[in-house]
Amino acid sequence: MDRLNNFWFAAQAETTINHWKTNYPDSCAHVMAQASNICQNTFVFREHWEMERTNEAVTFPGKVIWDHMPAGDPEWIYALNRHTCFLILGKAWRLTGDETYAAKFVELLSGWIDQCPLTDESRNNTWRSLEAGIRIENWLKSFILFSNSPLFTNKLRERADQVLRLHANYLMEVNLPFHHLSNWGVLQNHGLALLGLYFDNPEWVRESVRRLDEETYMQVFSDGTQWEQSPMYHCEVMYALMDSLLHLKRFDKPVPKRLTEAVHQMVHTLAYWCKPNGHIPCQGDSDDIDARDQISMGAMLFNDETLKFLSQGVIDEENLWTFGTKGLEAYQALPAIVPEETSKFLADSGNYMLRSGWEPSSDYLRFHCGTMGSGHGHGDQLHIDYYSAGEDILIDPGRYTYVDSAIRRELKLPSGHNTVCVDGEEFCECINSWGYSRMAVPVKGEYRFSGGVNFAMAGHLGYLNKGIFATRKVVTLEEGLILIADVFYGNGLHSYDCRFHFGHLGEAALLSDGTDGPVRVHFEGQNVKAEVLALRGTGSLSKANCSPEYNLLQTCGCLLVHHTQEGTASLYTVISTTTTTQDVLAERVPVSKVISKEVLADSQAEAVRIVKDQREHVVIFCHQELISEVDYFEAGGYASYGKTIVFSDDNREGVCVQY
Repeated sequence: MDRLNNFWFAAQAETTINHWKTNYPDSCAHVMAQASNICQNTFVFREHWEMERTNEAVTFPGKVIWDHMPAGDPEWIYALNRHTCFLILGKAWRLTGDETYAAKFVELLSGWIDQCPLTDESRNNTWRSLEAGIRIENWLKSFILFSNSPLFTNKLRERADQVLRLHANYLMEVNLPFHHLSNWGVLQNHGLALLGLYFDNPEWVRESVRRLDEETYMQVFSDGTQWEQSPMYHCEVMYALMDSLLHLKRFDKPVPKRLTEAVHQMVHTLAYWCKPNGHIPCQGDSDDIDARDQISMGAMLFNDETLKFLSQGVIDEENLWTFGTKGLEAYQALPAIVPEETSKFLADSGNYMLRSGWEPSSDYLRFHCGTMGSGHGHGDQLHIDYYSAGEDILIDPGRYTYVDSAIRRELKLPSGHNTVCVDGEEFCECINSWGYSRMAVPVKGEYRFSGGVNFAMAGHLGYLNKGIFATRKVVTLEEGLILIADVFYGNGLHSYDCRFHFGHLGEAALLSDGTDGPVRVHFEGQNVKAEVLALRGTGSLSKANCSPEYNLLQTCGCLLVHHTQEGTASLYTVISTTTTTQDVLAERVPVSKVISKEVLADSQAEAVRIVKDQREHVVIFCHQELISEVDYFEAGGYASYGKTIVFSDDNREGVCVQY
């Protein structure tokens, strides 16, 4: 146990475990249920940060087959061989003192050592380097939990240590080029760092730190986003880095300054990425997961008062197992400072986060137009999520599976997202579960965050083969009121399909299909109501697939707005939320020049008038450079100058959000 004294909660094991028993009853109940299953050789993967969750249990009638692959999904093998089951058994033993759980741990640990030697074949399943890195942490934590069990003998501990040395030598050997840019590299070198500290091997420590520094420099943008464009993998990488920094600090090992600064920035970026309820969006290959424990971890690791506020005071069970009770006491004593910004543009990754505030009920809109990242990225250029009054209104449908299949491709393609396709064609094309034959080059645009009025603009080159430049402008007019302008610059006659996927916990109903006035959809959630109005085209509502977590397939309402137009084309969508039944009025109004009185063509400029709760907004969008003399623009009785101008009945001068 002496070598583990500086690891995680080990120095305060008894007080930490007692605190857990007293303050986390739901976690204790979950552990006991899972431990009971494991004792029957029944496995289902449902832990908080489980990368690929399962819902159907698998039972082995005899010994565990560590390379068993149910349903043709190798992710099951990987999940099993990360050995979270060891931690569950250790916690159950600490809860009850029942040696049944220790005996099962000994059986599984010994069985795995006997059955899973390192071979060329096993490197692709039970010994995949990613799992090797993760498994190290779970073994060391389980050693702490079972340290007082008479069944965890010195002989078995020595045998396990031999296998851990094999892990370290293997990870020292495996350092492939793709690891430098993948979450794999960070996760496996986190394990190498832990073993270097555990065995007091300076070479392993130095090499792991060098690699972690190099990998972080390469794959984390200056805006703090991990390049794979998946908030879940951002979190997995960030946790491995934070845990490495924590232990390097505890053992007084030097760490490059740029590594520390990059990790610190990653936590702040995550906080802005999260929805008001602290959950990450299902962007790319991500599940809907509460990530506030990682923000809390960042607050404790960096003693950061702003992160304390952004973590919403959440101390998850994992924080307790990482820092022990003393860490929790330090967190509780840390002041909480409100950040200066509410909205954020992550310029390198092309993620715009538009917020009305930091309350759990605040509006949150995520607008993405940036690099697709790795195979974990989806064809989601110009996609938006929208969260309001504590609920998801518009969602990203998620990932569901990594098995190459029709559903995998459906959820990755543009038509599976809240964006626009032209002439019925996708702007990117999947060739398998991970690869693309064609992708859309993003054009990251402008933004302005100005109090209650926020603006973001971007475009992509995915339809240049058709001579079309696709753009989207998003304007938040007030809390609960959004205007989206999709403008397509080009020639000829084209059709446009704009989709919106609604939160799967609510119900959407088509009130008007656009044949007589705007397309209108009413969405009713548990506590919020929303109206979606499309001012051009015809609309239809159908069911679409969505997946809030891996291996869980559900359905949601999907609005399809179809519009055909020649030349420069535009689509306008108004989204209004409320807790009452309140219709919103929206219509297009003509734009003219104030001095010359010239009425502008739609291809030159358009305006939208919106009335909600007897409050009026008018937004002018100029599609071309129009000023050749001294003149400015008028629409709906409001006048000013700019490319995008927002007026209201209490701000008749307007706010120019784009010049």
